[in-house]
Amino acid sequence: MSINENGLGLVVEPIKTQKIYQVVFESIRDSIINGELKAGQKLPPERVLAKRFQVSRTSIREALMALEISGIIEIKSSEGSFIRQIETKTLINDLSAAIIKAEDSMVYEMLEVRRLIESECAALAAVRASSFNLARIRQHLDDMAKSEFDEESGLSADVNFHYSVAQAANSPILFDLMKVLVNRMKGTIRATRCYRFSQPNRFEETLNEHKDIYIAISSNNPDRARSLMTKHLIDIREEIAIISLVRNKLTFITDEKQSQADL
Repeated sequence: MSINENGLGLVVEPIKTQKIYQVVFESIRDSIINGELKAGQKLPPERVLAKRFQVSRTSIREALMALEISGIIEIKSSEGSFIRQIETKTLINDLSAAIIKAEDSMVYEMLEVRRLIESECAALAAVRASSFNLARIRQHLDDMAKSEFDEESGLSADVNFHYSVAQAANSPILFDLMKVLVNRMKGTIRATRCYRFSQPNRFEETLNEHKDIYIAISSNNPDRARSLMTKHLIDIREEIAIISLVRNKLTFITDEKQSQADL
């Protein structure tokens, strides 16, 4: 469902969480980050927002108040709520700090951050990518295809593919956030590739996942690009969980053997 009044293209889903106003807050903030909402733009009235987000007007008021306190919007009496000219560097620094903290302590939360950012990048790339952008994505895809027996080249090509998709979104703020992500996501990509490629035919399967994302972007299909990138990153999350379980099992077996040896 989209908010169309005042030219907004904000996509929202029915909200089913306890802290509803925070979800509304983050949705509007993220729409500023990806360029859907511009400085000076007027938000729809409370009743329209409440209907679109399928929440109460009280929750909308709380979200708007939080946005105003954060300096993201300005509420003018009798006129409405307007997007302020935000200091993007400050916003990027705040979000970057959150990314770094998440990666350091919670790999699953880090993957969730990647999913949110990269799925939107893929959708925007499907609309905004230039021929130069598409050529770069394709080059990294070709490099991946040649790297079946070269782990480091394959890792670099994989990381560069995701980086180029973010660049093709042509959203400066999202791209700056991706710069923070790139060096910090190599570990999860390496672990996932090692796990996948220990099984038959998984190299070709992984390559095809990236090919499908590229095709969706190059054919100007934002919904499919978003869906494929989301699925790709959800699969990574599941495989990291499997890796963790296997490691824990091996650690348990090793500790058990050591305990028996000490008896």
